[in-house]
Amino acid sequence: MGFDSFANSRAGISTALAVSRVLPPAVGHGIARVVARRLAADRSSEMVRQIRANQWVVSGKTLSAEELDEAVQEVLTNSGYALYDLYHPGRRAEAIVKGVRTDAVFERILTTPGPIVYAGCHLGNFDIAGQALAFSGWQAQVMTVPNPHGGYESQNAIREDSGLEVTPVCLESLRRASRRLADGGVVVTGLDRPIPEPEASLTFFGEPAPLPLLHARLAMRAKAPVVVVAAPRREDGTYQILASEPIEMQDKDATANAARVLAVAEEFIAAYSRQWVMPHAVWPHVKAP
Repeated sequence: MGFDSFANSRAGISTALAVSRVLPPAVGHGIARVVARRLAADRSSEMVRQIRANQWVVSGKTLSAEELDEAVQEVLTNSGYALYDLYHPGRRAEAIVKGVRTDAVFERILTTPGPIVYAGCHLGNFDIAGQALAFSGWQAQVMTVPNPHGGYESQNAIREDSGLEVTPVCLESLRRASRRLADGGVVVTGLDRPIPEPEASLTFFGEPAPLPLLHARLAMRAKAPVVVVAAPRREDGTYQILASEPIEMQDKDATANAARVLAVAEEFIAAYSRQWVMPHAVWPHVKAP
C-alpha cells in the first residue's frame, strides 16, 4: 500500500488522529516537514505526479522541474500541517474555534438570509473551518464524495461529530439538499475535485478540466447564490475563512454558471497555490516537466 492509499484509509486516519493528539505543535509540524520531503522525493508516486501537474498549470506552466520539486514538497508540508492542526485539539470545540478566523465578507454573509450554496476549494484546511463553524452553531448539509469507503468514512464521522450534516452524493442526499435550500438553508459542496464522469468540460486555469456542476445546479434550482470559500493557513498558525461575494446564477446553462464560479476560485487558489492540497489529476491530459 502506497502512502497516499494509507493516508486515505481508515487505519491512516486513525494513526494521524492518535499521533496528532499526543505531539506538541513543534514536533508535529517537524514530522510533517520530514515526511513531506521523503514523499516529494519519489517522482514515481502517482500522488506526486498529480500534484506536480496541478502546480504546473496553476503557475501558468512557468515552473522548472526543480521549482516543481519545491512546490510539491511545500504542498505536502501544508497538507501535513492541516492534518496535524485538525486532529491535535483532541476534539475540543473551543480549541478548534479559537484556531479559525473569518473575514469581513464571510461575517456579513453569515447573517444574510438563505438559501446559499457554499462551494469550497481544497485550500488550506477546509475541514477545520467547517468544524469551527459547526461548533459555533452554524448548520449546513455537506455534500461529500459518493460511495465513501475506508478513510473517507472515518473523515465523515469526524465531521458529523462537530454537528455538520454530512451526506455523500446520491439521489436521496440531492433531494435533501433541494429541500434544505427551499427552506432557506445552507448546502456546502466542493468545486475543484475532478470527477470520473463529468457532465461537461470546464475551463480551469486555461485548461479543460473534468470538474463538477453540482453547486451550480443546486443553486439554479433553488434560485440561490453560490459563495466560494477557502481556509488558508495564516503565518500565526490560525486559519482564515475567505469568502467571495455571492455569485448569482444569471445563466440558464449550468456550465456557464459554474465557469463564473471557477473564475473566482482561481483567484483564491492563485493567491495560496502552495496550500492547494489537491492530490488528484485535475487536468489528466497535462504532464509536468
